Amino acid sequence: MKSCLIAVVLGSLVAGWLAPAVAKDKIASRAKDPSQVLQKKLDRADLPSDVREKAKKVLTEHGPKLRDANEAREAVLTAEQEAAAASAKKSAKEAGKKGKEMAAAVEAAMKLTDEQKTKLSAADRKLAEAKAELNAALQKVLSPEQQAAVGLKVKKTKKQG
Repeated sequence: MKSCLIAVVLGSLVAGWLAPAVAKDKIASRAKDPSQVLQKKLDRADLPSDVREKAKKVLTEHGPKLRDANEAREAVLTAEQEAAAASAKKSAKEAGKKGKEMAAAVEAAMKLTDEQKTKLSAADRKLAEAKAELNAALQKVLSPEQQAAVGLKVKKTKKQG
């Protein structure tokens, strides 16, 4: 009876100790290569083969920069902060929060230090820059209809005059 109790207690301690590491690995494996998500969308979209090849070439060129920017952003946060952010995002989404309201809830849950805020802000700028470059390159290759099929956000230009 004592050995069973000891085994359960030790198992609980080990599980509690490993949970943040497992959570970080799960989050990291899911978000390691954001260009893979776009690659899957390209594969599912009904695109002509020549356009698909051009789009894949763009992904090959811009993917590493996007991946590096994403990894730099992830390096700023601890496993606990990433888990707190994911939990806060899920809760905010269920509560119907969007945009700035959701971002504020997620940021509050992460409990970032001033140094982390600075580093995260810089990493977010680099990530946004990499995404913008990738989207601009894909928009040159894909028609507006193809962009919609892939799920790219098409920026509407304002008419001047």
